[in-house]
Amino acid sequence: EGLVYVTDYNNHRVQKFTHDGKYLSKFGSEGSGPGQLKSPAGIAVDNAGLVYVSEQSNHRVSIFTSDRVFVRSFGEKGANEDQFQSPYGEMTFDKDGLLYICDNANNRLVMY
Repeated sequence: EGLVYVTDYNNHRVQKFTHDGKYLSKFGSEGSGPGQLKSPAGIAVDNAGLVYVSEQSNHRVSIFTSDRVFVRSFGEKGANEDQFQSPYGEMTFDKDGLLYICDNANNRLVMY
């Protein structure tokens, strides 16, 4: 589609633009509830168009459709499996569809 998603860390939202920079929409609001974001830092889009957003202050990853509909979140604060400690920075999918998340404070790269 040629869409560009930008995390807006201090405003706790994601903004969506066309490939040439035209503003289309935004989603998210500050909080910890379903569909809310707290310090969104990393972002990645899978082959199905789902948007994955890492949240540094909520210690989780939230998933949205390209139409801004909240799907689900995963993760919580901690150092065990399925937990994050400030997931901040890069997230990406590889050619096989595996998601890589930088879990900074735990000094690890997590793969889903």
